[in-house]
Amino acid sequence: MTGTVKSSRSQTYAAYLFAHFTGTEGRPTDEQVYFALSRDGVHWTDMRNDGDPALVSTVGERGVRDPFLIRAHDGSRIYLLATDLSIYHRGGWKNGGAKTNGSTDIVIWETTDLVHWSEPRLVDVASGIPGVCFAWAPEACWDEERGRYIVYWATGSHEDNVNGDYQNMYYATTEDFVTFTDPVKWIDRDSYCIDTTMIHADDGWWYRASGDGQITIERTRNPYATSLAPNARLETGDGVDSWAYVGSLASIFGDERLSGGYLEGPELFRLNDSDVRVVDGRAMRYGLMCDQYRLGLGYLPFRSASLASADRADWDAAADVDLGALKKRHGGILPITEAEYRAAMEAFSR
Repeated sequence: MTGTVKSSRSQTYAAYLFAHFTGTEGRPTDEQVYFALSRDGVHWTDMRNDGDPALVSTVGERGVRDPFLIRAHDGSRIYLLATDLSIYHRGGWKNGGAKTNGSTDIVIWETTDLVHWSEPRLVDVASGIPGVCFAWAPEACWDEERGRYIVYWATGSHEDNVNGDYQNMYYATTEDFVTFTDPVKWIDRDSYCIDTTMIHADDGWWYRASGDGQITIERTRNPYATSLAPNARLETGDGVDSWAYVGSLASIFGDERLSGGYLEGPELFRLNDSDVRVVDGRAMRYGLMCDQYRLGLGYLPFRSASLASADRADWDAAADVDLGALKKRHGGILPITEAEYRAAMEAFSR
């Protein structure tokens, strides 16, 4: 049995597409979009060699990081969102001003078949934020109840900030990835919050994992609820109209090397039914990838039977996952059909 998407065009998922960048920042090709494919979520095949990206940004800063994939709610197309940033073209992190005068745009591609992609376009999501410094790490979720997409990203602002570090998360909504509402501050904590990933799980709850000094896991019934307390643990609501703290990767596994000091770029995704592993009697239905940026080792994968649980037994360190030879930095994973898998393999493999 394979996973099935709930949309007006029901499709059966049999594989995955991973969009990522390589992030060494020494060449203009490092901060572009690379693809990898997998039939089982365990064994990944790189579509391109190092230095040969699948998609190249010719707009804005002429480089992209943090690519994220989302399928349209009606199944008609797939969108790819990315950070408009090139550390290479800026001359490095220290001298390039990326954290003070970065782009307020995100870069968007779209495709109907994973083979033919639109030209990249810029969408300004963050210029309305007072004192805005940048817009990084965009992701999106479809809100079935309200009929719109929630798009969220990290922005730095010393003016629009309350609790400590100036890097916080914001969201806007859109129905078409062309017109966006005004940004709303979503997370403001005393530690930096530089990226968040969110999923609407099978139990009806929304879950998110944030790089905020930890990899903090929370849940809610209302994804628009704001978290403006200094620390996630201070959120006292029950999750009905607030975000409720579940735990952190470090607390769940009892390992401080799984904190935000070592990991960033968390990415939640639902495993296809045929790829769900049963570990000690618990079905691991969700994947969570985290970028080991401090160690420069690419992604560290996990599985979870219940995102609502901080019980170690509901989590698995997915040591069997082989991500391939190419280092993968802060990307997104999308379940795809068998036909899409074959098309992408033929179009992009080298």
